Amino acid sequence: MAATTASVVYSSQITHIGSGTSLASAAINPSSDVSTALASTNLGRYPLADIQLTFTHTATMSPNSVIIVLYRRDLNFDGTNDEPIPTASAATLYKAKYMGAFIAQPFSATSASYTQSMQLTDVPIADQCEFYLENQTNCAILAGWSLKVLPKTVAFA
Repeated sequence: MAATTASVVYSSQITHIGSGTSLASAAINPSSDVSTALASTNLGRYPLADIQLTFTHTATMSPNSVIIVLYRRDLNFDGTNDEPIPTASAATLYKAKYMGAFIAQPFSATSASYTQSMQLTDVPIADQCEFYLENQTNCAILAGWSLKVLPKTVAFA
């Protein structure tokens, strides 16, 4: 008899970027922000992941400017070949694989900072990869933001 019941199985959460550098409006984070590599040793056989972003800002975030884009960069996909590191520079524009967009909550500036947490679900992951953010909001993301990856798969019983 064939398996008929599907369930989602999660691996351990990975803190991929534990303390990102300040990210200006229209900027993409540098590769030096990556604190834990996403490789077959910690991804196992999980083709999807839930990606969690937590960041803080102090400036007003306009309702028309609330997008933070997630890109994936594949590593060692043909021997030791890596995709280029994503960049927003017009001279070397490369944005890798678009994986989705976090939609931030608009915020009117006060004297306090504002922390936001959000999640993208069912993001495809590669056997070895890195994730990058492009800040398309109208304000800077303060240093110390984090990006966590929760690998998952569907199992049949």
